[in-house]
Amino acid sequence: MNALYRRQSLLVILLALVLHTPAHAQTVSDDNWFQFEVTVFVNEGSNLEAENWSPNRLSVAFPERLRRLSQVSDSLQLTDWSALTVPPPAPPAADELEPPVTPAAPLVGPLPYAPASISYRLPDIARTAFLQLPPETHDFIGTNRAITQSAGHRIVFHGVWRQLLTRRSGATAIAVMGGRPFNQRREVEGSLSFYLTNSGDRVILESNLWLNRFSTRAEADSPWKLPVLPATLLEPAQDDELEQTQYYVDRIIQLQQNRDLRVGEFHYLDHPAMGVLVQVSPYTLPPLPLPPVDLPSATPVDAAVTGP
Repeated sequence: MNALYRRQSLLVILLALVLHTPAHAQTVSDDNWFQFEVTVFVNEGSNLEAENWSPNRLSVAFPERLRRLSQVSDSLQLTDWSALTVPPPAPPAADELEPPVTPAAPLVGPLPYAPASISYRLPDIARTAFLQLPPETHDFIGTNRAITQSAGHRIVFHGVWRQLLTRRSGATAIAVMGGRPFNQRREVEGSLSFYLTNSGDRVILESNLWLNRFSTRAEADSPWKLPVLPATLLEPAQDDELEQTQYYVDRIIQLQQNRDLRVGEFHYLDHPAMGVLVQVSPYTLPPLPLPPVDLPSATPVDAAVTGP
């Protein structure tokens, strides 16, 4: 089975899934909040050696406005848990008659209530932008299963999040770092940027992804150059990284496409080395909950007035 037939077979599977997806084209909403779902996969069965990949035609770079999708678990990982430690009570004065009380053990961890000086709160899944959403909000479950079960394809990134769209000048790109790790680099890197047209009636996707091939041999004056990782994408070094094999990039295959997206429809970006599935759905931001109202308790006078 050749690479072209594999890609055509996968496309048939994806189109069949799309026809059974209850998604309908819709216009851009007034509040410009949307939910996004993206799957990036690699075509492992393709004969990439037969393609003419030139390093002189690459334009791999990370945009200035870039961020990762945040996780709910990020809010549960504090760098200094002592900030949430309840101090023990002060010992009684010497002239007090009551016997001293043994101070309780300090409580460590998130508290039901914290002083104003402690900035800690769980994310609001319904209102927080760029937050990876839970599985119950995913629409690509069947599609991703079909890709995984298709020979020669492997998913390297899947993200579901919500955000407020702006014009291109104010757009924030989503970082894609997926696939197998090679020291601090990843098999697939790049960014996805969504924004509104100047007229505000369409959603535009700018995709700039690249598939990296690595080797353990360093070549002098290699023409393949990766961009420097932004600070937001650097991961903390592990103790065992000093013992890891050093990898060097020896080929970069780029997918760079711009696409007009119809809201509520399924979109497929095809490429010999990779594929990108995208769906944009309108989202209505729920109103903020009303603060609790403290009702005054009944007094004897009130009871006498309202009683029988």
